[in-house]
Amino acid sequence: MNLVQIREKFREVSGRYDLVNDDFSDNGADFYITEASKWLDRAIETTKSWGTYLISVAPGVWCIKVPLSRAIKEVWITTIEGKWQLEKKRLQDLIAEFYTEVPAEWTNGTPEYYSPTISRYIPEDMSAATLATFATSVGVIDQPHMEYDALIMSCPVELASVVEVQGLFYSFPLTSDDDENYWSTHHPLLLVQAAVRQTFITSGNKPMLDIFDRGIDGDLSRLDKDLVEQIIAEVDEMDA
Repeated sequence: MNLVQIREKFREVSGRYDLVNDDFSDNGADFYITEASKWLDRAIETTKSWGTYLISVAPGVWCIKVPLSRAIKEVWITTIEGKWQLEKKRLQDLIAEFYTEVPAEWTNGTPEYYSPTISRYIPEDMSAATLATFATSVGVIDQPHMEYDALIMSCPVELASVVEVQGLFYSFPLTSDDDENYWSTHHPLLLVQAAVRQTFITSGNKPMLDIFDRGIDGDLSRLDKDLVEQIIAEVDEMDA
């Protein structure tokens, strides 16, 4: 189901006609649907919780911005010379070992380590011009934004590279009527139920919240078995 179909079913199930217009356009329902999708992502790990973010980077790049990231688990780099996995280091250790010089003194090379880094600057409305004034002294992430996480590598890359970031990601956000994501296509009823559940939180309707939580938890526990079966199959293969 796409977003407009989810919205229509949300209107039917919840009875919240104030949140969905008669033509099924949004009048507030999308907020609850969006939050429901993220809540489901966090509530359970499925076969689609993991993802790979791919990005091509030019020589000199040292920082990677990762959209929709929940947790960065692995980082790989591919160049014309081959492919290798970066080893994770603590942020403070990586900075102390590789980034004590001013950016002008940094040398391109072959990264061996990475660390998730801080992608938030204070104040949050700092202008690009102000941020640029610090760039000559410290490495800064260009265009900092709340919608992504970021990682730094142990040196700027020497060669054009493809960086693969593997980890846990949020499902694709539903913003246009035709948009679909994992929950809307594979488990649309769960997404609708979770969206209705969100309305009970804001309205303080604890009895209905408890009822929906029990129903959703039951479905999620069954869904969790799919991932368990996949993991068991991998273990059985190794044992054999």
